[in-house]
Amino acid sequence: MNSSCLKNYEELLPFVKKPSQYLGDEVNSIKKDLKKVEASIALVFPDLYEIGMSHLGLKILYHIVNKREEFAAERVFAPDLDYEELLRGKSIPLASLENKMPLSRFDIVGFTMQYEMSYTNILNILDLGHIPLLSNDRGEEHPLVIGGGPCAYNPEPLADFFDCFIIGDGEEIIIEILDLLVESKKKKETKSMVLRRLAELNGVYVPSMFKIEYFEGGAVKRVIPENNCHKKVNKRVLMNLNESDYPVAPVVPFSKLAHDRVSIEIDRGCTQACRFCQAGYIYRPTRERTIEKVLELSADTINNTGYSEMSLLSLSSGDYSKIGKLLPELIRSFSSSNVFLSLPSLQPATIKKSLIDCMGPRSKGGITIAVESGSQRLRNVLNKKITEEEVVTAAENFAQAGWQSIKLYFMVGLPTETEDDLEEIYLICKKVFSRARQKNSRFKTLNIGI
Repeated sequence: MNSSCLKNYEELLPFVKKPSQYLGDEVNSIKKDLKKVEASIALVFPDLYEIGMSHLGLKILYHIVNKREEFAAERVFAPDLDYEELLRGKSIPLASLENKMPLSRFDIVGFTMQYEMSYTNILNILDLGHIPLLSNDRGEEHPLVIGGGPCAYNPEPLADFFDCFIIGDGEEIIIEILDLLVESKKKKETKSMVLRRLAELNGVYVPSMFKIEYFEGGAVKRVIPENNCHKKVNKRVLMNLNESDYPVAPVVPFSKLAHDRVSIEIDRGCTQACRFCQAGYIYRPTRERTIEKVLELSADTINNTGYSEMSLLSLSSGDYSKIGKLLPELIRSFSSSNVFLSLPSLQPATIKKSLIDCMGPRSKGGITIAVESGSQRLRNVLNKKITEEEVVTAAENFAQAGWQSIKLYFMVGLPTETEDDLEEIYLICKKVFSRARQKNSRFKTLNIGI
């Protein structure tokens, strides 16, 4: 990136509301000399900085790629409206944070596909990066556009815009792709040759190598592979979570994030099989990190970032097989510091009184109980194996242990839902608040997430 181009981006910052999200010089950020690397990838989270920087998957890939001397990974987020307006008004392409390199100059542009509502952001980012939207319109001079994440399991809605998709865990496959790309560069292979080689990798779906037939209503009728070698794409699964690379020195932002804390993934996958939960199915099988590894990662990350809050990341932390041993160890290890522990949403059946007692004052960061629906009938439909009494008892136990605030999480708009089911949300909240107050007169807040 030459200095005149860099100056163009710097000149825009005084005219935006949150310039700190475009600086790219945060603590622990990694800026390499791009002339000395063999392959570069833009890791794009198609949402605002404060959302994307809260995402652990992006941090893991950023760490894994940059750990290799010959590769460079740089971050790109959806610009806020004021910054986008300036970019378009001055015909300046969207660029990465670290080296301010335009998106179109990377070897790979990799999108994290976390939720369907970000699909229009993906197209907007390609347009802002001066990259043709349709893969068929992109030439040899354009980067490979790759998608991954939960939504990649249903890639067809975006298949025309992507060169390929990664299905499953990305920790191993991202390095395999970069290694392959470096080898292809040396052989001067064309993009179509690269895609054919990528299709050989387990977990990579190349849409151009399949023909899709649709029903009249738009649903997929059948998928026809180009040849018998690529009949089916299997997801990648990182089986040994304990030995995988983990970012213990993540980037520390200048501005506040949506989840502004250290996140330590204790397991991946879930045993609950709730019918509404995509993650519970696509992240199977369940894999755990050992207590020793969680303690090591926690200590290192806190030391490298200075955060005062740490969250255990899991689809169902109460189902972690050694949670009763892990929590006391974590609390003890941070007892002399100012670090507080918070947990993700909990299944009421996994909230034992002994677990609550061991958490104590070091974990007053927040408690969320995932109830999902107010009525038992609808919870049964959802295969949500909890009862109203389990929810109320869990809230009572937290209140009795000294918590003054609890959050309950619900969903509305579920299949078979009636007005009576919605009324039950109000009734169960009313009961929880009343019973919690009976156990602790200082209990004052019941937060409702819908």
